[in-house]
Amino acid sequence: TSSARVIVQIPPPLVATAAAPSQVVMEEDNITLTCYVQLNSSVDSTVMANIEWMEPGGAPMNSTRVALVGSTYTNHTLYLPSVVTQESGMYTCRVVVISEYVISGYASSSIEVAIYSISIMASSNTTIGGMNYFLTCLVHWSIIPTPNVSNVVWIGPYGPVTNSNNTVLRDQSAAGERNVTILFNSLQTSHGGRYTCVSMVTTPAVTNVTATKDIAIQSTYE
Repeated sequence: TSSARVIVQIPPPLVATAAAPSQVVMEEDNITLTCYVQLNSSVDSTVMANIEWMEPGGAPMNSTRVALVGSTYTNHTLYLPSVVTQESGMYTCRVVVISEYVISGYASSSIEVAIYSISIMASSNTTIGGMNYFLTCLVHWSIIPTPNVSNVVWIGPYGPVTNSNNTVLRDQSAAGERNVTILFNSLQTSHGGRYTCVSMVTTPAVTNVTATKDIAIQSTYE
């Protein structure tokens, strides 16, 4: 009588990833990444699956900032609270099927996350009629993944801001940022009101991000 240990090669699991609320989020938002795992139907129920999230760059997620929720075959969730632009990049869910008599089946799925910030900078806290003044819309993102910032526009109290005798628009772009500035050559009371910067980004879906600034013009220059 003799016995032999049989080692079985099984197909790798099916792995997919998804992001909520979106793959494109603003800085300080929360994002949840979920890894969906389906084992091959021929695998015995005693087989275990080791599910691990890898951060951009390939290192295992071990930061105290993240929470790993659940470890079933159906999903494994990575929760990232209050994100910053430096956390943009490719996140990978790596799944290994483990059993004493089975050669591990391996599969992974990756999802790219883009994180943006938008803010408004003013040249002065004082807004007096007759003075020169500017508002700059600052749009920042991590260089990886590279976004498509297709349009940045200013909406003033009376509609879109355009070049005129009293206002000049300047658009500057660099790696990881785009700045659009309104230059007021001479503030007038009619310039008072709410100014909204709208930036359209597409990575991978179209998303509009906005920032607002209210200015009140003092009627005399002192």
